[in-house]
Amino acid sequence: MWLGLTVLAGVYVAAGKLGLTLAFEHASATAVWPPTGIALAAMLLYGYRVWPAIFVGAFLVNATTAGSVWTSLAIAAGNTLEGLLGVWLVRRWAGGRGVFDRARDIFKFAALVGLLSTTVSATVGVTTSRRPGTRTGTGSRRSG
Repeated sequence: MWLGLTVLAGVYVAAGKLGLTLAFEHASATAVWPPTGIALAAMLLYGYRVWPAIFVGAFLVNATTAGSVWTSLAIAAGNTLEGLLGVWLVRRWAGGRGVFDRARDIFKFAALVGLLSTTVSATVGVTTSRRPGTRTGTGSRRSG
């Protein structure tokens, strides 16, 4: 179990660093964030119990880019909550693991995960990076 969580956290970090290569305005802000898909897939396949690996991976990506420990912790929490909410919504409203079996469920997936759950981490990231006492832009990893 621990080995699997460690590998998942490593894959999350690698995908996060890949996503950050697409940043053009600020080193830690990008519109493309591949780890979201990794988090969703891992939690759909293996359950909510893998959330610690998502949290650790998100923390490491942010802490090694431009964030302080506190902003990195907050953004990691937002990223983890985004995945947890997305999986809950897919399981509840879009067919769970069989989400891609029917066109109707695919559209539900796009709406629930692509529009609703992603607002969690985007809101946490922007709020964290814009709070008083924080350098402008530090710690935000993406805008959407």
